Amino acid sequence: MNVMMTGNRDKDLCRYIVKRFEAEGHNCRCFSRSNGYDFKDNPTEVIARVIKEVESADIFINLYTIYFFNASVLAHKLFNQWLEKGYSDRRIINVGSTTDRVQRGKRNLYHYEKRILREMSSGHSILSVWDQAPKVTHLSIGTLENRAEDNPGRKCLDMQKVADYIYWLTQQPKDIHINELSIDPVQ
Repeated sequence: MNVMMTGNRDKDLCRYIVKRFEAEGHNCRCFSRSNGYDFKDNPTEVIARVIKEVESADIFINLYTIYFFNASVLAHKLFNQWLEKGYSDRRIINVGSTTDRVQRGKRNLYHYEKRILREMSSGHSILSVWDQAPKVTHLSIGTLENRAEDNPGRKCLDMQKVADYIYWLTQQPKDIHINELSIDPVQ
């Protein structure tokens, strides 16, 4: 299976996802600033390059393109391309955040970017169920252990466990689709 994702294969959650899939014999390719895919420089061009290269992927995991809503733009363009080509056997996993459900005002874009990603994923996911479309799952996760210092006193999620959940999503029978999954550590 060819798995492609945004994120640095040597850092954070991406590192754990790569290890999990490669341990099972799958090929992983990552797109990040570290290997020439900087979404801040020219997002339109970078998104087009990623979509072209993801053509051979069985699974696309949308992790770290948070910069002026690029995660949503990338996922939407890829979904439409795969839909037009009839790739209903492929899967997109959009990784969001449980902060997108917070109902108070925010000054930073992170909250809004993740919220839009969830809403768009939901719409694409319904097409996945009712039409011959690529499967789209939205995974909302709470604070990961690599952000523990920024969130003193908060229990955080183990990144290996989250990588295991992502792998689990890809192993479901063809006639089952998991539209959305939300994971938070109990405080």
